Amino acid sequence: MQTPILSIENMDVSFQLSDGKYKALEDISFSVFPDEVVGIVGESGCGKSLTSQAILGILPKNAQVDHGEIAYKNNNLLEMKENDWQEIRGSALSMIFQEPMTALNPLLTVGKQISEVLKKHTNLSKKTRKQKTISMMKEVGLSRAEELYNSYPHQLSGGMQQRIVIAIALIAEPDLIIADEPTTALDVTIQAQILELFRKLKQYRKTSIIFISHDWGVIRHICDRVLVMYAGRIVEQGSVTEIISNPKHPYTKGLIQSIPDHQKKGEELYTIAGKVPSLKERKGGCPFADRCSSRLDICKQQFPESVVMEGTHTVKCHLYLKGAVETL
Repeated sequence: MQTPILSIENMDVSFQLSDGKYKALEDISFSVFPDEVVGIVGESGCGKSLTSQAILGILPKNAQVDHGEIAYKNNNLLEMKENDWQEIRGSALSMIFQEPMTALNPLLTVGKQISEVLKKHTNLSKKTRKQKTISMMKEVGLSRAEELYNSYPHQLSGGMQQRIVIAIALIAEPDLIIADEPTTALDVTIQAQILELFRKLKQYRKTSIIFISHDWGVIRHICDRVLVMYAGRIVEQGSVTEIISNPKHPYTKGLIQSIPDHQKKGEELYTIAGKVPSLKERKGGCPFADRCSSRLDICKQQFPESVVMEGTHTVKCHLYLKGAVETL
C-alpha cells in the first residue's frame, strides 16, 4: 500500500477574536498520495484556503491549530520550528496563490524571483540557476523566456504573471503543490490555458497537487479525488467520478445542480438558498441544517458520523445514518 505524501488527522483550527475564540476548521482528516490530485471544493468561507494555510504553517496571527496532526512523509509538521518550516516551504511543499500580483514582488525581476528559490534550497551556481529558471519559464508556457527573465511583474499580463507564480512553485521540484483557486483572477481564455498547463503537469511531472476551487468544471478535469467542505468541515469525499455521478450530501447535490450546462440553456440556474454561516453564527449539529430542505430533527442537535457509501466515497449526513436513502 502506498504511503501518503501528506496526511492530516482530526485537525481543528480556531480564531481568537475580540469577544472570544471561534472554531473555523473542525475534525479535518484526509491524505494525499504520490502522483495524486486532490480537489477541495466549497463556497467562499467554507475553510478551503484556511486548510492550505494550516498545512504550510502560514495561518493568520490570530489563528492556531488546536488539535490534530499534519504529517509530511510521517513527520508531524506542527512540531517543527520555524527554521525547519522555511526549509520545507518552497522545496518540498509549495503554494500557488489566487492573485499573482499580490504573490509577486513588484521590485524584483521575475527571473530573479524564480531563481531565488534555487538559491535558497540548492547549491547550484548562478549560471546554472539562470539556465534552470529559463528552462522552467519555457515549461510553463512562456515562449520569450530569455527576454522575460529581466522583466518586472507589472510588465506582464495576468496570465503571464500566473505562469511565473507556477514556475516559482515548481522550480525546486516539490513533492506537493497547493494551488489555491489559481485561475479565479484570470479571464476565461487565460483560465483555459492555465488549466491545460495543470493537466500537463499532472501528466508529465507526477507532482502531487491539492487543487482548491469552487468550480466543479475545473475539479472534474483536474482532480482524481475531491473533498467537499462546508462551514469548516469535510461533509463528503471520494473519487471525482463517485461524487459527480452520485452525490450524497444535500450540499454537494446543490453545488452540482448549480453547475452551468448547455442543456440548461434558457433555464434559471439553481442556487442554494441562504449563505455559509460566519464563525460567530455556527452552532452545534450539522452546519448545513438551516439551508437543507431534507433536514431531520437530529440535524440541528448533532453532527453526523462518517458513513462509507461505496469505494472511497464517504459522507457525513444523518439521512444515511437513519437509512433514509431515498432521492433527495
